[in-house]
Amino acid sequence: MIEFNRYSGNNYLTTGNVKQSNDNTFVKCGNVWVDNQGTVIEETKTQFNNLTTGINSTFGDPFAEVK
Repeated sequence: MIEFNRYSGNNYLTTGNVKQSNDNTFVKCGNVWVDNQGTVIEETKTQFNNLTTGINSTFGDPFAEVK
């Protein structure tokens, strides 16, 4: 599935337990997504919460690389 995030402008391709963007690749383990930099994103029924940056999908792009 291809998803567009309106907050960051990033496109994400999700295939099974892998979510990819131009910048990052996340792997799903249980109800969390983890990348190779140690970023952890918790998936709930209604949103995604980035446990590293505090960004959630209601007000931003939790999968985007924050600089």
